[in-house]
Amino acid sequence: MNPNLRHLEVFRLFSRVMSVTETARLLRITQPSVSQALRDLENQLGVELIIRGNGPLKLTANAELLLKNMEDVLDNMQALRERAARLRGEQDNSLSIATVHPLTGWILPQSLSRLKDAHPQTRISIEAYSSREVTRRVQDRSADIGFTFLPVEHLDMVVRPLMATEMICLMPAHHPLAGTPVLTPEALKDEVVITFGQQVRQEFDVRMSFDRNTNESSFLTTNLSVVSADLVRQGLGIAITLPFVLSPRGNDDLAVAAFKPEIRRSLVAVYLKKPGLSPLAKSFLTQVREEMRGFAKHLNELGISAKPN
Repeated sequence: MNPNLRHLEVFRLFSRVMSVTETARLLRITQPSVSQALRDLENQLGVELIIRGNGPLKLTANAELLLKNMEDVLDNMQALRERAARLRGEQDNSLSIATVHPLTGWILPQSLSRLKDAHPQTRISIEAYSSREVTRRVQDRSADIGFTFLPVEHLDMVVRPLMATEMICLMPAHHPLAGTPVLTPEALKDEVVITFGQQVRQEFDVRMSFDRNTNESSFLTTNLSVVSADLVRQGLGIAITLPFVLSPRGNDDLAVAAFKPEIRRSLVAVYLKKPGLSPLAKSFLTQVREEMRGFAKHLNELGISAKPN
């Protein structure tokens, strides 16, 4: 019996998340439907694909061998559908974006505005996640393109550098340290420092810059850079955060300084090698790059290192 394409799609997603529950959630179907599709595929292929036992589900050696062929079949079918649509004079007018939170404040909205001007009939979905979740959304094809920070360690993804920049210090405009071009841990020793929580990679870089005997009460942690900016506005401390929370307009209530020792960050766009980017997604990425150049210039004027790629 020939394998069902829908069953192949279910199995491909399952092989990435290794959870029936998560597969069902992402596909918006029931868990029994996922389990049945997996069993049906095994029957159609005549090969056991999943090791079922008391512990976590695992792929069999045969499944690992067949997975690449399944990927090729599904990618070829997608390419066939897209080619047929173009022959009919149709174009895919939808775009799904996964991004880290800081880019939702200025860069991506500006880029989307340009895209909508050029393609007014486009259906757009944009959702914000942690860096790790962004790559996961792209990998399971919930998103056509993702915007995140290095490192990205997925061999099936294309990683396009967008901008290299540095962490900044953010403080209220009326703060005594406002106007200081560079701040160091020594300069911040009497301040409450707002930084990322330990579940976020940047946290370790920031904490390593301070004396290990620094009192924990000197730190206020959050998991989002946009929240750190809000906390600064409320006068709760000085944030060491990402510069993407800034915008070329509307920062009169904030002062910015570089932080030393320098903590570099590299922003990238990610998408799957197969099927690659649609023409619409390519157009959007071009808009993002253009917006990045303008944003980098703004950061440079503030004394912050930023180099668009």
